[in-house]
Amino acid sequence: MKWYTGVGVLSVVGLEMETNQRLQSLRRAADNGQRIVGCVYPAFPTELFLAHKMLPSLLWADSNVPSAFEASLQTFCCSFARNLFSQRANNLLTPLAALFFPGNRCDSLQNLGDIWRFRFPEDTVLRLTYPSSGKSEAAITYLTEELRSLSRTIEELFGLPFSQKEFHRAVGLTAQFLSATQFIAAARLLQPQVLPYTEFAEQFCRFLTTPDSESLLQLENTASSIRQTLNKLQLVTSTEALSYALLHQEFGDIMIPPDTSYLRIAVIGGMIDPEAFAVLFNNAVSDNSINAEIVLDLFSFSFRTVFAQPPRLQGNPFKAIAQSLLSHYTEPTQEGLPERLGFLKNILPKLAIDGLIICEQSFCDPDGFVAPAVASIVAKTGIPTTRLYLDAELSDRGRLESKIQSFLEILKTS
Repeated sequence: MKWYTGVGVLSVVGLEMETNQRLQSLRRAADNGQRIVGCVYPAFPTELFLAHKMLPSLLWADSNVPSAFEASLQTFCCSFARNLFSQRANNLLTPLAALFFPGNRCDSLQNLGDIWRFRFPEDTVLRLTYPSSGKSEAAITYLTEELRSLSRTIEELFGLPFSQKEFHRAVGLTAQFLSATQFIAAARLLQPQVLPYTEFAEQFCRFLTTPDSESLLQLENTASSIRQTLNKLQLVTSTEALSYALLHQEFGDIMIPPDTSYLRIAVIGGMIDPEAFAVLFNNAVSDNSINAEIVLDLFSFSFRTVFAQPPRLQGNPFKAIAQSLLSHYTEPTQEGLPERLGFLKNILPKLAIDGLIICEQSFCDPDGFVAPAVASIVAKTGIPTTRLYLDAELSDRGRLESKIQSFLEILKTS
């Protein structure tokens, strides 16, 4: 695959932000000769790529690249997929040795992978086909063999064999990442003032872009600092219990008391960039007197990536990675909708959520199918919701911010 040097920046409300840390760290890795696999799906097999001495990097939409209709793409292709394709067509992707696409997870992304192979035959496209449902032994066995096949393909293409030593190192890295981010997420549910949502989003997005020791250190330092603060408030035990409950979906007697000093907001949606949404939300609340905090982030790129189990070190490494991947919260299109709706119905009332913002990616069929069901089930809990339809470029920022403002105003006066 050709190596591209262009790096996009995030433009929000007419303000051109400097290239953020996650892209800077990725560029440094490329300059150091690291072979990078661009991943278009958040639950990717991090440990497998690292065990082959390749750096997996989650790809993000670039708000400065218009994802207009492109002759190679079907009209139903979502704006996120269109944006990635447009970046490639305009030679704006960061240096990549290969791209990784999921199979049997999202029709749009699966079709994009097929079209990518046809339109850019010089690119190396990898695919992992996930089981259609569940965490059964059959599903684990199937995914285990798919991972083993992917491993053989990587070795054949790049001459990089699977290293048990690198696998152990990768498991340690991801285990520490999950531990730190799960603790921070739980801490923010109890005391969101310990860390602005913008900073939290920036840090875990940076790790997903460059899963290395440098990105991990930033998260661990943040978690350590928060732990010291919570220790003074005698909230460490409560935070750890909440983190365990979120990971295992065992909520028991957990109940966060309401706080009338600010609005506690939860957000949910598919392939939405948490950092970009954080800027939208901050712009929406900065021009008025509303005190509101995003305390719970249920985006695919964050919550469903953070709250998972790391692979075990014992036994078959491919099976261990398969079990880890299947521990992520299930996708709505893969027989996971009842489970996700049940999760929302059980947990939102326990977390003193004042309002839920449902984000829908433009032209995303799963978001379109799921959003009404989410709004309906959450309405039964008495928690108000609003639906936010947005594209990967946040092209209609004024409308989006106004809708967020209006929703918060309603919550404030109700």
